[in-house]
Amino acid sequence: MNEIVKEPNIATEEHGLSLITSDKLSLVWKKCERYLKKSANRSSNRIRVEDIFYDCLNNNCNLWIIFNKENLEISGVLITMFNNYPTGKKMLNVEHTSGTNMQNWIEIGLETMIKFAKSNDCDGIEGIGRHGQWNWVKNRKGWKKPATFYEFNFKDAEE
Repeated sequence: MNEIVKEPNIATEEHGLSLITSDKLSLVWKKCERYLKKSANRSSNRIRVEDIFYDCLNNNCNLWIIFNKENLEISGVLITMFNNYPTGKKMLNVEHTSGTNMQNWIEIGLETMIKFAKSNDCDGIEGIGRHGQWNWVKNRKGWKKPATFYEFNFKDAEE
């Protein structure tokens, strides 16, 4: 179960970013589904968009939307979940990232994920993504790329 300490709604001048709780999922799902289909299609039949929907509905993962504040159009989605490892390490896993014009909202997305992970007592953020996603984090302190698995440990950034 992905219990959440805080449900942040973050905004910049142009974009808002909001965590969608399972009781509000049906209000935005159709708009998000097209982005998540792209991500699911890259999984080589590991996951379907329907699986993502049910995981969000059952609070096994979290849906985040990035939207244009002027017209409220959704321009991106993130799917996150908490991974609790046997060693006691807790990571916020970014399962899916998809959208348009990511360069316009990636900063707020990263900033929000870091705050969210810290407020939920995570040790860092991890994810598996396309090779091109490395470009968004490669020059940031603390990010590593073991294979195409991305990892940001908060302790590494403090050094």
